[in-house]
Amino acid sequence: MKKIITTIALSLSALMATSAMAASDHRYDDQQRYHNHTQDNRWNNNNNHYDHDRYDNKRVNPSRDWRVGQTLPRQYSSSRFQVSDREARRLAKTGRYQQWYKINSDYVLVNERNNRILRIQN
Repeated sequence: MKKIITTIALSLSALMATSAMAASDHRYDDQQRYHNHTQDNRWNNNNNHYDHDRYDNKRVNPSRDWRVGQTLPRQYSSSRFQVSDREARRLAKTGRYQQWYKINSDYVLVNERNNRILRIQN
């Protein structure tokens, strides 16, 4: 009986030792995660979201930087920049497949089919 208990105890200890060696070192993962966040300048002090306005390459001024006929850059064609109907009352009426976008206090009228700028108003 003593021999069986000793054999079981040695087997369990050997099994636990091999499984402990096979487990990944989570401390390394945490260090890597911390290193990645400190190197990524897009993260703010809270490390919880990307601050789009703060880290844009340059602040664009549509009335100065863009011309009628150019294609609206993809990053500005999101719903975040679209002008609501209430705000659009001050602007010229839109035709079919046209949408006003407000980009840094300038209004840009865009053909939604080809994303070409039709009019720029400040």
